[in-house]
Amino acid sequence: MLELKKITKDYAVGDGKVQALKGVDISFRKSEFVSVLGPSGCGKTTLLNIIGGLDHYTSGEMYIDDVSTKNYGDRDWDTYRNHRIGFVFQSYNLIPHQTISQNVELALNISGVDKAERVRRAHEALDKVGLKGQYNKKPNQLSGGQCQRVAIARALVNEPEILLADEPTGALDTVTSVQIMDLIQDISKERLVIMVTHNPELAEKYSTRIIKLLDGEVVADSNPFGGETEEEKEPANEKETKEKEAQAAIAETQKPKTKKAKLSFWSAFKLSARNLLSKLKRTLLVCFAGSIGIIGVATVLAVSTGVQNFIADMQNDMLSGNPVRISTEALDMTAIMESMNAMEKAGAASSSIENGKINVEQMIEYLAERGGEMESAMIRNDITNEYLEYVKAMPEEYYASVSATYGINSSLNLYTDFKLEALPSSADGETSNPTETKTMSLAAAIEMYTHMLGKTEFKDYAQYIPMFTDHFRQLPGDKDFILSQYDIISDKSTSKFAEEEDEIMLVVSDKYSLTDLTLAQFGYFSQDEFLNIAYKAIKDDPDAQDKYDENLWKDKFTYSELLGKTFTWYPNDTIYQSTENMPPIPGSSINKENVPFTYRSTVDNSFTGGKKLKITAILRPKEGMAYGSMQSGFYYTSKFTDAVIADGLNSEIVKYLNDNELESFSSAPSTAGGNDFKVVLYPFQYVLNGEPQAGYGVAGTMNQLSLLLGAMGGGSANGGQEYKIYTLSKRDLGGVNTPSAISVYPTDFEWKNKVCAYLDKWNESGDITVGDKVITAEQREEIKYTDNLGLVISLVNDLIDIVTAALIAFTALSLVVSTVMIAIITYVSVMERVKEIGVIRSLGGRKRDVSALFVAETFIIGGSSGVFGIAITYLLSFILNMILGTLFGIYSIAALPVLSAVVMIGISILLTVIAGLIPASLAAKKDPVDALRSE
Repeated sequence: MLELKKITKDYAVGDGKVQALKGVDISFRKSEFVSVLGPSGCGKTTLLNIIGGLDHYTSGEMYIDDVSTKNYGDRDWDTYRNHRIGFVFQSYNLIPHQTISQNVELALNISGVDKAERVRRAHEALDKVGLKGQYNKKPNQLSGGQCQRVAIARALVNEPEILLADEPTGALDTVTSVQIMDLIQDISKERLVIMVTHNPELAEKYSTRIIKLLDGEVVADSNPFGGETEEEKEPANEKETKEKEAQAAIAETQKPKTKKAKLSFWSAFKLSARNLLSKLKRTLLVCFAGSIGIIGVATVLAVSTGVQNFIADMQNDMLSGNPVRISTEALDMTAIMESMNAMEKAGAASSSIENGKINVEQMIEYLAERGGEMESAMIRNDITNEYLEYVKAMPEEYYASVSATYGINSSLNLYTDFKLEALPSSADGETSNPTETKTMSLAAAIEMYTHMLGKTEFKDYAQYIPMFTDHFRQLPGDKDFILSQYDIISDKSTSKFAEEEDEIMLVVSDKYSLTDLTLAQFGYFSQDEFLNIAYKAIKDDPDAQDKYDENLWKDKFTYSELLGKTFTWYPNDTIYQSTENMPPIPGSSINKENVPFTYRSTVDNSFTGGKKLKITAILRPKEGMAYGSMQSGFYYTSKFTDAVIADGLNSEIVKYLNDNELESFSSAPSTAGGNDFKVVLYPFQYVLNGEPQAGYGVAGTMNQLSLLLGAMGGGSANGGQEYKIYTLSKRDLGGVNTPSAISVYPTDFEWKNKVCAYLDKWNESGDITVGDKVITAEQREEIKYTDNLGLVISLVNDLIDIVTAALIAFTALSLVVSTVMIAIITYVSVMERVKEIGVIRSLGGRKRDVSALFVAETFIIGGSSGVFGIAITYLLSFILNMILGTLFGIYSIAALPVLSAVVMIGISILLTVIAGLIPASLAAKKDPVDALRSE
């Protein structure tokens, strides 16, 4: 069965070698009790390790069932130890964090036996050695003799053919030694038992054969095996021997118990988990240390995601106030930024830097070569009704609303009552009625108030007034779209959503407020109340403070006061009158040649043709609607727009513009000099502090440059017009029936991209069908849209991504530190578990099984660190959200997505496993003999 022929074993020591075995020849029977005796260092344990496959001979040959082991690989030796060998060690070599049942099961585990069978066989083995019912005890709860019984049960549980015992009673008292030897003697009746001992008395008493070694050689054998006539000896004929070897090899492959030894990863996982639990405090500290990097990176991701989610929500809200817009004229912010970047790069000096010299940047050359590109920053579109139909034909799921506006300046035609100071009725300045009511246009009222403030202590700020008074606009969408964002807050029983041309609605802010300028423009403040607001605002001027009257202060209006106001819209032919017979204006260069029409700033009962407009409802943004499609102000319907256009197209003033091939009137002087202004003039009169005041204004829309100059202090607030440039275009007058702008309100930011893609198709090649009409590419002019919100959000998201990447890179340093720490901790664990490594190898465990043991350990640590880190991240996110929610009302600024959390746990596991690969590899390479000798 087992035969050793001329076995030698050499150990390298320094530059030389030590010969532990010197040509040992021994054959063993299938069942006998062999004791190996000899002094220390004679080679007993080396012989035992070579027989057990823990150590490999230098030369010679060992046969197992007449099959040579000369060509055995590591896997063959692992299988041999697992299925054919059982080890009993002097120091028991039990794994302390396993129960005795689990210790015994380990050999079966490596054999691949299923759990139920493992438990049954382990309990049977323990019962045989006298440990029935003590299966769940740990080794530290047993006596030395009991521990040795567990070791014997472990050695026998896989039914090995050979039991190897190395000083099995060396650590036991006499009584226990006898018990153990009796047990081993019984075992030897069924299998081969080879015991190494220093005790000749035990050998004489229990052994059936005693082999004595001295200096690595067999010097005595009490019952040698090897004679030709012995029954167990196989035929020596060479041919028969080869046949026997072939049959034995076939038989070996067919035996179920020769299944390749393998420790499953789950078993390695459980072994490592129990080891970590046995050192719970240290494990928790290691997991906490390993989680620091995860906490840092995950927290950065949580905040980044939370901010991006907040921006995404804000984007969707802001889409209502910042739609994709197609305008006849607009600034392309993307083109401006690209042009600025190009100018900056082109302007950079290309000459080499010289000490003491300054290079000249060639901006003039750049402007000469590429200045035309800057013109592309101004978008000019010819929007046709055909194009409007194309936009409206967009798939309905893309947008919430499409709205077309026509550039009408409706405040010029809208009149209401203003309560003003009246002229004195007697020479001594007394008057029986200090106020009078004038019906004045909204545009004229603002000009008058600006002029009026220019004569008060508020004069330094008066030029800003026109910048904040555009508050009469068209509703941006249909009823459903608007009511999805706004609530009607006025009395529901009397309120009505404006749908007809004579209905308007008032929109207030989410704080139930309107600006004082809006209310003043629409006539809700009297002259005294309006001036009183200005006096109160100038806190640093004593004269203004003396004029402030707290009895005139009004900071609230009831719904009924707001709804009770009446407005009248007058057609163009009523308020614009020819100036054929207009006399010259003293002290002014304006005359009938450059003022073809005058504009009525006030009207009386003699004016006819007006259309009464009524406020039908007051609207307020819904709760949580941060950015609605409408600002505070007054809004009219698309039917009103249609009526204004129908009137404007047929009005005399628009016909004049058409006949003279003009697009607009302007208060700007002619480029050729002289008085060729082409303005529409209107005079206004008012009383201030009992003194009559007079001025004139120019009907139209103030030029954006004029507004900028006014903001910079370049305007004149006392009635002079030298810095104020107005234009009155056909669009202002309702004289153009094609849109000046189309606003598309996408459903959300994702659909916005589809809206943009749809609009881009207009500019692509190929035919487009609008309704029943096919429009070829040659028939279409390029039309550009503006998506300024998309540009801003893109810049913000890019900035967030950059900051996030920088923070992650910084916090990732802690991950590197954690990885190094895990590697060190794993190496310490390898050093602590060397004995366990030896046990696993002695039971047939492979090198990769040992490696898997520590990979599993790092896997557990990595997973635990990751889970702990993510838990802490969610806790920190909750705390941060509570703090910011309390301070700013934002309760989701930190939000780590579940997928990101899973990924971070995966990264934690990956890094710790990588960190443990080197220690695991070192563990796998450990010599099992050295591992078993370690303490």
